[in-house]
Amino acid sequence: MKRLFAALIALLLLAAPAFAERIVCASTTSTQNSGLFDYILPIFTEKTGIEVHVIAVGTGAALEMAKRGDADVVFVHAKDLELEGVKEGYFINRHDVMYNDFVIVGPKGSGD
Repeated sequence: MKRLFAALIALLLLAAPAFAERIVCASTTSTQNSGLFDYILPIFTEKTGIEVHVIAVGTGAALEMAKRGDADVVFVHAKDLELEGVKEGYFINRHDVMYNDFVIVGPKGSGD
């Protein structure tokens, strides 16, 4: 958790303009619904004094917001599109922050 927190802090600080009072984070609804921002953003604001306004939309919409300059930070899950945006000069400092996985759980042999 400390490593994740450090990565998020680094990303948010890199995106924050000097002496900004607020930054905008375009994120997916799944990240918003995970509760991550509810946990981590109050800590970030307390440590930096910077408010983070999260706009939760689909991946494509979040990336388009950033391309238009309407977001300072983007949390999405479309690595190819993210790398394309870096190559085109829209984004910098792309980092993997987290991943998810789906696991099917049940009694042995129940999937037959």
